Amino acid sequence: MRTDPLSDFGLRPVTLADRPAMERYFHSLREPLSDYTFSQLFTWRNSLRIAWDVIENHLCVFANGSGDLTLLLPPIGDTGSDRALARAAEIMDQYNSIHACREKSRVEYVSEELLARFDRSKLAAVTPQGNDYLYDVKRMIDLAGGDLASKRQAKNRFMRNYAHRVEAYDAARHFDACRELLNSWKERQDCAHAGDDTSSFIKRTKESLATQLSLEHAGDLGLRGLVVYVQDQQGGEQIKGFTFGEALGTDQSSIVVEKTDLECKGLAQFIFSEFCQTAWADRPLVNAGDDWGLESLAWTKSSYRPVKLLKKFAMTPPVRVLAAVDCRLPIANCELEGAAPSLLQSAIGNSQSEISQCSPVVIRPARRSDLPSISALEEGCFTTYNLSKRQLGYLQQRQSAVFLVAEQDGRIVGEGIALVRHHKQSVSGRVYSLAVDPASRGQRIGERLMREMVEQLRHRAVRRIYLEVEASNAPAIHLYERLGFGSIGTLPDYYGEGKAGVHMMCEAAGAAIAA
Repeated sequence: MRTDPLSDFGLRPVTLADRPAMERYFHSLREPLSDYTFSQLFTWRNSLRIAWDVIENHLCVFANGSGDLTLLLPPIGDTGSDRALARAAEIMDQYNSIHACREKSRVEYVSEELLARFDRSKLAAVTPQGNDYLYDVKRMIDLAGGDLASKRQAKNRFMRNYAHRVEAYDAARHFDACRELLNSWKERQDCAHAGDDTSSFIKRTKESLATQLSLEHAGDLGLRGLVVYVQDQQGGEQIKGFTFGEALGTDQSSIVVEKTDLECKGLAQFIFSEFCQTAWADRPLVNAGDDWGLESLAWTKSSYRPVKLLKKFAMTPPVRVLAAVDCRLPIANCELEGAAPSLLQSAIGNSQSEISQCSPVVIRPARRSDLPSISALEEGCFTTYNLSKRQLGYLQQRQSAVFLVAEQDGRIVGEGIALVRHHKQSVSGRVYSLAVDPASRGQRIGERLMREMVEQLRHRAVRRIYLEVEASNAPAIHLYERLGFGSIGTLPDYYGEGKAGVHMMCEAAGAAIAA
């Protein structure tokens, strides 16, 4: 039985054995983007569900990570790029028509060099898609000049305050410690950005999956790596930072991964400068990739004073009239392995059940002393995506969080967490977690927690409240609809393969519904 519908279109997943065939196309480019390497395609293959084929003598790389089918890169070849694009567009249009998203057919990460190979008059649209940031390697080594004084001072502060040493990355010796640092980095980032929208969480999850593949297969992919050991007060040492890079084109190096313990002040500046000196001093330019459209990341990359920006574009192929297609093809599932979406799942209980004769339930703010019970509740209700003790402790102290518990007979039987997010001109809220002890369900505890969270968000001037819920969880969806929430979209494979999510929202002004 077929499980991968992309094979119906002649597309195949990326494997290590494909490296020579794909690199032949990349090596033909005069000024490649950081996206144009085999290592990038291999490490992101699961997160973005990457598949490829050679069409009209062009390398065509597709992505299916969000349910639609797109060209992750433009067709790469010597001549006949328009013909290759037309054939690739047929594949995208047919696949996306089957899945009711034909308008999503598009081409991403197009360099100026490759854009010039297409007849722009035949394209429906060409739009900017950010830049790669390129720096002078010698300046990154010395961090000289007044405009880099703060970077230089941070680097020197690290070297002065921390006993440290560096080693070239070796998977046999460094993999476990680097993976532990990666997991710690993600957990810290998830806590710090708990109030952000779901897309930022998914981006971090995908990045973590790609980084782990880099750790596992650095040698197979031709990646060079560096690790930084820092000595603790007891004289022991731990890896507090690691980075990977690769040669790009004839004059660039590309830094594809950099992860550091942010508590080591100045380590980020040190490891970047040190890596340039020890690994890439023979290349005049170092490419730090793009900024993912994140304002804070764009500011950081700009603060290193790039000497060049490589522009990126997205292309929309011309609209085509499709022939009839076989709509019996199976629907694709995204393969975001390990993704951890919002924890709002089926732990709310049945709001339609008769309320049993039980002791009164008190809804109140969570206290620090409640955290062990809340952690046990999370572990009991969520077998895969439960919040850690560290995350719960962070959220309980965070002023932007609404953190409630339901207490009955002195025991914590439910918890609800909502987060306030401030925008330039408004304030929004997100229901982040909701759990009820299975033994206490049937008393509308989940509903009471939801109502109180909504009410508190309203008092904080929240205009809109968002949540995600598994599409198969009809009782929960019914409850949210009664509380004023409506569906604003679907999230394919959000809770695992074949388990779609529903993205819901309510206008806070009408959110408080009488009991």
